Order: sequence, then structure tokens, then C-alpha cells
Amino acid sequence: MSKTFYTKGTFIPKEEYVEVIKKTQIISTDFLVFNTEGRVLLGKRNNEPAKDTWFVPGGRVRIYEKIDDAVKRITKQELGKELTKTSDLGVYHHVYHNNFANEDHGTHYVVFAVNIVLETDDITPLPDDQHSELKWWNVEDVVKDPSVHPYTKNYFHPAPHNKAFM
Repeated sequence: MSKTFYTKGTFIPKEEYVEVIKKTQIISTDFLVFNTEGRVLLGKRNNEPAKDTWFVPGGRVRIYEKIDDAVKRITKQELGKELTKTSDLGVYHHVYHNNFANEDHGTHYVVFAVNIVLETDDITPLPDDQHSELKWWNVEDVVKDPSVHPYTKNYFHPAPHNKAFM
């Protein structure tokens, strides 16, 4: 049985979802989660696109879902605790040559990035099906480390080339 993806209130087969991403942009949200020491949480990605790079947590926004609700759902799923955004960072374009399933075509995400500043360090992120490892990083290291994906680095750039609105 192939993996299924949630859309339109139901789950659809993987092959059908691949056709969706071939034909349109995908709405997603990324989280810059900061702990009380000012460090940011990154996960080493298990899946394409951006497999084996360090990236901020995040995920697809479902049809009819508000961004705030997606943030709560995805943080609960990926980080084990429902979190809410502290502020909006902006809208970004992430364009990849491949997709989660194959190299046949790319993926274009329109990403609503948000900041989440923790008031306490009461989450202990653990690896999940999206990430082989999660760890807290100093922002200076994020910007310098070659294993961090460029789209994650762009969140810390004063004028990123992929930001939709300046």
C-alpha cells in the first residue's frame, strides 16, 4: 500500500499527490523556534526535498486550514508539543529540482515563516519520521555551516533573494 497524504478533508494516494505538486505551488509553514538561550532548533531532514541537510521544522498547510492552526498541528506532530507563533517572519519561495517521491519534476513551496520564542525550555525535541536528529544551534553557526540548507540560512539574511515581499 502506498503512503497517503491529507487533502480536502480526506487522504489521497501518494501518486495523486505527486501530480498535485507537479501542477501547482504548495503552501507550507516553517518555524524558527528559539529557546530561552536564543538558540534555534534545526532538524536533519530524512526526506526529499533537502534530504540530509539541516532545516527548520515545518510542514504543509492543509486546504481550508489557517496558518495558526497548521503551526499548532505540525509542532505537536514534529516536536511533541503544540506551540503557537510569536510573530510572522514573512513569505518565502522554496523551489527544488525534485520532490518527496522522485526526480521527475520539482516542487515549489510558498512558505509562511513564523518565529516561535519559547518562554521555558520545556520541550525536548526527539527524532521523528521527518528528522533523523534535532538540535539547538547558535545563529552564527547556522549561517556558517555548509550542512545547513541555504533556505534556512536565508531566514537570517537581511535581504534574502527568495523572500516574496520586502
